[in-house]
Amino acid sequence: MGEEWTRRCLVRADRRAVGFIGLALLSFAVLWLVSVWIGSKWVFVLIPLCIEFAVPGLRHFVCRRKVRRLAEDYSWHPVSVSFVPGRSRIGRQAYLETEGSDRTFLRLPEMPERAREDVRRTGKLWLAGPDDRGRTAVLTPETPFVTLGRVVIR
Repeated sequence: MGEEWTRRCLVRADRRAVGFIGLALLSFAVLWLVSVWIGSKWVFVLIPLCIEFAVPGLRHFVCRRKVRRLAEDYSWHPVSVSFVPGRSRIGRQAYLETEGSDRTFLRLPEMPERAREDVRRTGKLWLAGPDDRGRTAVLTPETPFVTLGRVVIR
């Protein structure tokens, strides 16, 4: 994987994160307008929904520096992976098992459906790392998607 593909994936991830944060702000504005219109503050019990919309975008911007540092410090290498049976989808998280590993999983905090389909079809991911804390940058080969993953022991 080249630096151009990494940059393209990061730009796409930045846009997606801004979209999530924008959706959260828009939903909060709608809640505020509805509360003004009906004259009740009970509408604000839905604020956790607004926060839930913002979480993927905020997570990306918090982890972005770590992903860039891992991509600069380590070279990208391909890894054959498969979804862990029974744990393939826990919310937006994904648990992947790397080929040749008997005790570790790769946990991704967020993996959209288009990236899941790419992994199911190809069975490959590109990794940079892991570092001494088990963090690794994860990149899909065909769909522009990059995220920070963690190697966890079963």
